[in-house]
Amino acid sequence: MRWLAEHSGLIGLLFFFAVFVGIAVWVYQPKRKKEIESLKNIPLKEDDNG
Repeated sequence: MRWLAEHSGLIGLLFFFAVFVGIAVWVYQPKRKKEIESLKNIPLKEDDNG
């Protein structure tokens, strides 16, 4: 248990780095290009509720 406490910072860093890389790989897949392109214009769309 002491080893885990001493290395928790490194373990957390590696965990969040792996999550970041996983998300980046998931987002930049060629089959997602159309979906990502449609999301880039969301801030420019007019709001009909206002």
